[in-house]
Amino acid sequence: MKINTKDVRSIVNATFPDYRKRTVYVEARESVTLHDLNWSGGTRSEYRACSVDGRPLENKVNLSGPAPWNNQYEGKTITIPPGLVVVKGGHFCGKVSTLFIYISPESMPKLITA
Repeated sequence: MKINTKDVRSIVNATFPDYRKRTVYVEARESVTLHDLNWSGGTRSEYRACSVDGRPLENKVNLSGPAPWNNQYEGKTITIPPGLVVVKGGHFCGKVSTLFIYISPESMPKLITA
C-alpha cells in the first residue's frame, strides 16, 4: 500500500533520516529476502530495522560485503518479528530509491493506528 511519508515519519527517521521523497510503500509479510546488497550499475539495496513506533535498534549490521560472491547476507531470508519493521532503501540507477516498509501481518494494525 502506498502512503504518505509524514504518516510514518518516526520509522523513516529511525532508519533513513535523510529520505526526502513524499511516499513510501508498506507491505505486510512474514519475511524478507535480502538482495542487491553490493553496488552494481548504480544500484544497491540497504535494509534497516526499527520498532513499529519508530525506536531505532541498538544493534546494527553492515550487510555489504567486499564482493557479491563473498557476501554472506546476499539471498538470505529473514523473518520479521512482531513489533519490528524492516525498511528497504538504497539507490536505483544512481538515484535514491523509494522506501519499502515490511511489517509482519500481526503488527500491521499497530502501524495503522500509530
